[in-house]
Amino acid sequence: MKSIIIFGGSGYVGKNIIRFFAKKDYKIIVPYQRQINEANLRLFGSVGQIIPFHFTTLKNPKLLSILDTTEICVNLKTSWESKELLLNKSIFKFNSDLIKILKSSPSIKKFIFFSGLGSEKRSTLRNEIISKTEDLITKELENSVIIRPSVILGNGDQFLSSLIPLFKMSFFIPLFGDGKKKFQPVLIEDVVKCLSNIIAEPNIDKKLFELGGPEVFTYKEFYALIADLINKKRVFIPIPMPIVKPIVAIGEKTPFFPINSEQLSLFESDNVLNNKISGFDYFEIHPKKIISAIKKSI
Repeated sequence: MKSIIIFGGSGYVGKNIIRFFAKKDYKIIVPYQRQINEANLRLFGSVGQIIPFHFTTLKNPKLLSILDTTEICVNLKTSWESKELLLNKSIFKFNSDLIKILKSSPSIKKFIFFSGLGSEKRSTLRNEIISKTEDLITKELENSVIIRPSVILGNGDQFLSSLIPLFKMSFFIPLFGDGKKKFQPVLIEDVVKCLSNIIAEPNIDKKLFELGGPEVFTYKEFYALIADLINKKRVFIPIPMPIVKPIVAIGEKTPFFPINSEQLSLFESDNVLNNKISGFDYFEIHPKKIISAIKKSI
């Protein structure tokens, strides 16, 4: 049985990857640091096929043993913290330490790191750290692939799960900035399909992929589409960035504020494909329109 280890596998993207590879008869190891529902993850496969376990350090003997015998390593683990120390620890330092281990592993055939579309264009602390991490991976690991997906949509995704209830409850919908910035959302099933092709292709090394759907929206257009699909008239209220930034800067210091400064930066620049970088076209995959994901979430 082939094996795959997925860091950050308990999140939305990770669960969809687990479901897919469980059907392909992979043995799936899911290390985690924050508390998760292990029983829920195990239900995605047959008895003993999915193995979640808690670790506190990459030097964990059980984890090191697994990394010595696993063929594919996927890292979805990331952070939206605003503090430099925490971002460095959870993104750059974690990947730096993981790379050292993988370089000495006799079994790892491919390391796949999930980044984010447009991260190199935004001059925030988090994106600077992600860019530094991407450079390190490409420099140090021959058998590495970086995937930069756009906003990922699908049944139960975090983006629509937070938006749809707001649209159902409120007549007025806040729109950060002027709503004219563009993004190119992509369906989770297309992202997983591309990942599967990357893993199946033995000769893809030090490769970068950017994944976006076939449609480009401004945020205002996307919000209007949601309102139309739920058949509700909604009024969009633009909130200028100079006003919203101080509010978020204060609110993110509280435990339950829905957005922080790093996430707010997504609304300040276009988040679309760079057509000079490989994407779905590399595997002749034709990504689907995202309207099906919105309808399933309503």
